[in-house]
Amino acid sequence: MAQERDSTLAYVPLTALVAGLLAMADFAAGGWAVTAASLAAAFGVGVGAGALLGAIWALLLELSRRMTRAPRVLLWVGAGALLASWLISQLGVLARLGGKDHLDAVFAAIASVGAGGLVLSLGLVTHPTRGAPAWLMRAPKRPIWSGTLLATLAALFVVVDRNVGLDAYRAAHETLRVVALVMLTILAVMLRGRWPERLRAPGRLRRSTQAAGVLALALPFALAIGWVGAQPEVLGGLLARPFSGMAVGALRELADVDRDGYAPILGGSDCAPFDPTIHPFAREIRGNGIDENCKLGDAPPFGRPPDPPIPEEPSPRSVVLVTIDCLRADFVSWGGDYDATPELARWSEGATRFTRAYASGAWTSLALSSLLRGVFPRRLEWSSFYESNRFRLYRSDQRDELRGGEELRLRFGLPRPDTHMPIQVLLQRRGMYTAAVVDDGPTGFLDVASGAYPGFDEYLEVSGRSNDAAVTNRAIDVLDTVESDQEFFLWVHYFGPHAPHTWHRGTKRWGDDAAGRFAHEVAFTDAHLARLLARIDELGRERGSEVAVIITADHGERFSGSHRNHGINLTEDDLRIPLVVRGPGMPPGSSDALASAVDVVPTILAFTETPAPERLDGVALAALARGGGAGRILFAETWRYTANDRATHDMVAAFDGERKIVYDLLVQGIRGHRQPGDQSASIAGDGFAALQEALDLYLEQTGEPLFVD
Repeated sequence: MAQERDSTLAYVPLTALVAGLLAMADFAAGGWAVTAASLAAAFGVGVGAGALLGAIWALLLELSRRMTRAPRVLLWVGAGALLASWLISQLGVLARLGGKDHLDAVFAAIASVGAGGLVLSLGLVTHPTRGAPAWLMRAPKRPIWSGTLLATLAALFVVVDRNVGLDAYRAAHETLRVVALVMLTILAVMLRGRWPERLRAPGRLRRSTQAAGVLALALPFALAIGWVGAQPEVLGGLLARPFSGMAVGALRELADVDRDGYAPILGGSDCAPFDPTIHPFAREIRGNGIDENCKLGDAPPFGRPPDPPIPEEPSPRSVVLVTIDCLRADFVSWGGDYDATPELARWSEGATRFTRAYASGAWTSLALSSLLRGVFPRRLEWSSFYESNRFRLYRSDQRDELRGGEELRLRFGLPRPDTHMPIQVLLQRRGMYTAAVVDDGPTGFLDVASGAYPGFDEYLEVSGRSNDAAVTNRAIDVLDTVESDQEFFLWVHYFGPHAPHTWHRGTKRWGDDAAGRFAHEVAFTDAHLARLLARIDELGRERGSEVAVIITADHGERFSGSHRNHGINLTEDDLRIPLVVRGPGMPPGSSDALASAVDVVPTILAFTETPAPERLDGVALAALARGGGAGRILFAETWRYTANDRATHDMVAAFDGERKIVYDLLVQGIRGHRQPGDQSASIAGDGFAALQEALDLYLEQTGEPLFVD
């Protein structure tokens, strides 16, 4: 009985040791700020998190040891079922069944049940007797093949974790790491059980040896707790690696007493650990004497700015804004390896092409909302909307109105009417005719019923197959029907390059991988965009005045083999977009000025001689094309929530065209990069301090996304 209890308790130090070694090796492999002290700190965070996991596993084993066979089986069945149901919930399996992600949901469900079954199996076979699972120790050769199996499975889980579904499915990746750690710890317990009796009998060990072992684990843990938070380079390196990052997250979770999602240790920077309303990324309430976000003190108050004046003179010209969903900058004919937009390339010879233009948000609801208002996303107020697995939209007060077979899959925001007027409202106020022709595929982000798109005299939503052709047809219809003496603003949104993929007869093919299919879709959009641009040019000749045109994308797209995604990271692939502008003050040719989607609104206001509201983040692109914008710092961001309001992603990037820092608000970690290419860089390098200062000020002014239901 004493040996069984000793075997149970052995899981605490052994899991701590294994986790510490994994975290240290993982951190060292990252090659980021590796010193003797940082390696010890990495070992320390692994030890702390491993001891926590070991205590939980030991508790389950101790309960199992005290039970008879039937209750023991029920205990592990319950543990496996609990893990499986948690994974199914975290991965949104039920919400994705029956939709476009049905197959992924089926695989996720199978994997979740498999993970639960694996925990059930590990629990049953590791019932402790003489230091290891009894049935694994009965024959001399049995520990060899069983240990090899455990080591192989653990290695397989690590490989899957590092290569499948990167940047997504955080719960699944954490489960892979935890189960791999448990299997390696069981292997360590098995090896311990094979030691000579005199080495593994606790009663014969010297007390000094036991104390030294505890001290060897405790000292690095104390170093990590007291030192890592003041070393941003080390903290960034720890958070960038799977095992060490998971260890930091586990310790922070344990220290988050007020459950606001932020901790006072390991760089968590929660300045009020017992007040859930005060934490590093809370939205600052100006002028109330409280520093809600733990930085730069209480923000000074300011009132709502006055509405800009309405000009008496009509606009001197009309404007067309074209946005193309998820079009990457390196897929236009002048931007990379793919000659996918020859028609746009020909047309743009008379326009300014900005070769360093960036989206302000990594997915549509953020990016277009920001683009149409000229401010970065976090400055806006957002209304909560929920999307079902049938891609229907529901407001917060409509969640009990789901139709049969529907499950909520996603929470997102659409802007509320606030201090930031969208461009169409500003132009409509001054007498311009405003119209929109949009295709949003199966999603509902551009649904006019949401109330997020006020100020359009005509708002046409296109649906059906080969939608790019239909979008062009409807947009030309609008141009043909607007009065000849009426200046207008027309927004056209193409959805074609967005997934899911469709082959188009007569359109060039580049291959069957994700990038090739994407290029094919872009070429199809380009062909129909050409018809629209031709009609715009013809209309300008008919009217005797050029129509100003801006062509850009809402965000980019990332490729991984046959898969693609956006909205879950802030890489160059996610953010770098084409931007082509033709209008007064825009010289033909290319400009390498750092530009942003938030510059679209000031540019349209300048073209139409419409007074700009205060507090825009963008600048008129004509000034940038003439060589302005030196020293400019831009922001881009992404956040995503599940239907149960749990944040899965929340990141902000600050960049100046040469350097970029990405702040992950969920793990409270910062990473440095060189642009373009996203090469890792030390944030202690030249220029990064200015980015950090600008990011701190931006978060001081904004904070967490403000949802006002």
